[in-house]
Amino acid sequence: MTLRLDMAWLLATLLVSVRVATATALTSVLGPTQIPAPARVILVLAVSALLISAISVPAAAIASLGALILALANEVTIGVAFAFGFIAAYAATQIAGRVLDTQIGFGAAGILNPATQTVSPLLANLFGMLAIATFLSLDGHLLLFKALSLSLQSMPPGARLSAETWPSIVAHSSVSFLFAVSLAGPVMGLLLLSDVALAAIARSMPQLNVLVLGFAVKIMLGMIGLAFGIRLARAVLEPLFATAFQYWDGLALER
Repeated sequence: MTLRLDMAWLLATLLVSVRVATATALTSVLGPTQIPAPARVILVLAVSALLISAISVPAAAIASLGALILALANEVTIGVAFAFGFIAAYAATQIAGRVLDTQIGFGAAGILNPATQTVSPLLANLFGMLAIATFLSLDGHLLLFKALSLSLQSMPPGARLSAETWPSIVAHSSVSFLFAVSLAGPVMGLLLLSDVALAAIARSMPQLNVLVLGFAVKIMLGMIGLAFGIRLARAVLEPLFATAFQYWDGLALER
């Protein structure tokens, strides 16, 4: 009994594992976890081997070390492009949270964000956890692996990212920013009205310390606005991640 190794299959698995590892490492849900590094490496290699075996896509012709390095760089680029679908959507929630933290007065406070393992402002952390919960409830992690699987047909292992992908990346960024404005807009409008009211009070009663009063008023109005607006968060987050899923589909089927 002899054991034969298919070098083309091993090369394709190596290239796909770089694509999968990059895409999952930069996704907050799948990246910063407590899973040991060896276990994650084995998991990535196993998923890559299954994808290659199920689809039977040959790797690009590689005849030298320079060609191998170029192919690996192309796989990293493709993985980053897929990860950007989640990064832009998640960044929209962080922008909305940080803007509201500054407007309400919570910018000086911060707690540990379990998704990024960094200290984030209060509302940015809240919106981030809501975003992750929505992403998982929509099976976003499964859709990411599905898109990676489909991408092997249009972009075989070692292929270069198409130039037509960059306009879709820019479009996805702009759409995510619009959702960030939609998420923070109602509370921002309420706080803007409070600023106008405080300005009128300061003009009519100069002896009143409006600066100190403003902190309490903004915190109270901000919490009231969040209490009523949090019900609408899912109505914004679901379309936000739907655009990310559409971006993945367009990227995976790019010819």
